[in-house]
Amino acid sequence: MYFYLKYNINNMIMRRVRSFVSRNRKLTQNKRQFLKNYLLKYGIDFSCSYVNFNFIFNNEYPVILEIGFGTGEFLINMARKNLFSNFLGIEVYIPSILSCLRYIHKYNLPNVKVIFYDAVEVISYMISNNSLSEVYILFPDPWPKRRHHKRRIITKELLEVILKKLVFGGYLNIATDCQIYAKSILNIIENIKGYINLSNTGDYVIRSDYRLVTKFEKKGLVLGNKIFNLKFKSIFNNSNFL
Repeated sequence: MYFYLKYNINNMIMRRVRSFVSRNRKLTQNKRQFLKNYLLKYGIDFSCSYVNFNFIFNNEYPVILEIGFGTGEFLINMARKNLFSNFLGIEVYIPSILSCLRYIHKYNLPNVKVIFYDAVEVISYMISNNSLSEVYILFPDPWPKRRHHKRRIITKELLEVILKKLVFGGYLNIATDCQIYAKSILNIIENIKGYINLSNTGDYVIRSDYRLVTKFEKKGLVLGNKIFNLKFKSIFNNSNFL
């Protein structure tokens, strides 16, 4: 297991521009031991080979991915409500990994796995085409300053890769409280063949009652921030990319 970010695996050339800045701090001995023990149980190592979800979860249930799960609040809530679906979370921050692992352990959830690594590389190298039923990207860092826009995780490159990973009829769900970011995502999606925007107005959808309002989102709403929910459906034929 990897406890600190490593950018060179098997002599691979990694992306130079990343969507995150490492803020990981030194862990106490207890936290290090907890991380070691429960990543072994609930984590998946980064590798350059596709994950066999049927083997990992010991079933053939649909797989739902959350990119950047924060405290794990949404991921765990979904997993508890949907025991006949499998959930994969990708995160790069140790406090977030620790929080999510505690939840998984507390509720003894066999249908959740986490990967402690950069999401773009995990999706590109570890997720096989036509294997995800749904993807969530909730409140990614908007990197509001223009000079930092290149750090945004949601790019045309990522959305094109996700499209290949989704099953036909699969869903991509995005939420942000940054309107500029939301408009940017819409502009990118419009130039990718294979997605249908499920908004009746061609832009945003109403948040489904199915989606938990997280603590982060509640704070934003209290401050008067508007939430922009986007939902897209895959109509891409993956048969040529299996």
